[in-house]
Amino acid sequence: MGYVMFPVLLFFLLFAGQGATIDDYSDPIKCYICDGTAENSTCSDPIDLNHSEVRTKECDKGICLKWTKYRGGVLQMIRVCSADLDFHLTMIDGVCRTERNGNGYLCMCGKHLCNSGPGLHPTLLSRAPYVMTLIVLAYISFDTMWTT
Repeated sequence: MGYVMFPVLLFFLLFAGQGATIDDYSDPIKCYICDGTAENSTCSDPIDLNHSEVRTKECDKGICLKWTKYRGGVLQMIRVCSADLDFHLTMIDGVCRTERNGNGYLCMCGKHLCNSGPGLHPTLLSRAPYVMTLIVLAYISFDTMWTT
């Protein structure tokens, strides 16, 4: 039984949730704000945090966004607060989504100034419960395997 349960639990822990966290995001958050072409602009990756066109903003609530989309046939990079947009998606920290029409790619993050990087990933700390559970299950599974 332990031989079957371990792979099932391992699969669930590694792929369910992917470390994302759900919150109401009603607290203020500080985000980077800029808008430019996705290539060769101060807003593109890697973002130039020292340039005057890249600002920080204390947003009343919500999450930080990094949105790559086509506007007028040109690929744009937009970093903004979700509260500044007409935003109708469930806000989940550490999740990226492709627009249905394939026009853009939106990444969300719920930590201060988190929308600066080339990729938005859940923090290692948010994955700690998954990793610890995996270690305990591996120990129990292997311990049971050798004692029977």
